[in-house]
Amino acid sequence: MKTPKHFKAWFDGWPELVCLDLDGTLVDSVPDIAGAVDAALALLGADAAGEERVRGWVGFGSKKLIEQALDWAQLDRDYYEEAYKAFLQHYHVHVADNTQLYPNVKALLKAFKHQNVPVALITNKPSGFIKPILDRFEITEHFAWFLGGDTLEEHKPSAMPLLHCSDAIEAKPENCLMIGDSITDYRAASNAGFRCALVTYGYHQGIDLVSLGADVVIDDLAELLI
Repeated sequence: MKTPKHFKAWFDGWPELVCLDLDGTLVDSVPDIAGAVDAALALLGADAAGEERVRGWVGFGSKKLIEQALDWAQLDRDYYEEAYKAFLQHYHVHVADNTQLYPNVKALLKAFKHQNVPVALITNKPSGFIKPILDRFEITEHFAWFLGGDTLEEHKPSAMPLLHCSDAIEAKPENCLMIGDSITDYRAASNAGFRCALVTYGYHQGIDLVSLGADVVIDDLAELLI
């Protein structure tokens, strides 16, 4: 397979390691996340936040998500533990009911596999939810690591999860790539010294991705294979 233009320019070949975000990059998981948020709010007697509102909150981890939901509903933070527990319980049961895989995810993963490029899944989602989603879309085998927001002492935007993987295979950070959809992913890549590709279709919290200075901003993962 011909070396894609971005990889040729950045690495003079294929990357030594690729780290992929999950929510907003590989899958649109907001419908199921929003359902779990609304179930937690309903338990506390609050109105449903709704899918579109929750879409603007996703990206900083589930604990921050519940804090945002409580603040929006004007509920005291004393309800946090109860709300978070309810959210986790509901999401565990409905983790992939309405979640959808974005276009060309499998094509990208197959290309990395064909080129023997190690791939890591690095998300701020609790680690227990990662494999069920990957299993749902039959892509689990493509990942050498699954790192959730609770796997290590620090999570994105810390460099720790990215460097944990690159150190494990003695890959140079400058020869590694982070693919995500948000400022959190960009900062993690920057902190780790990785190249960064951001997708426009994900959860960017209203931030202009182009303004961040990522190596490339793309509308479709297939653009990385051109």
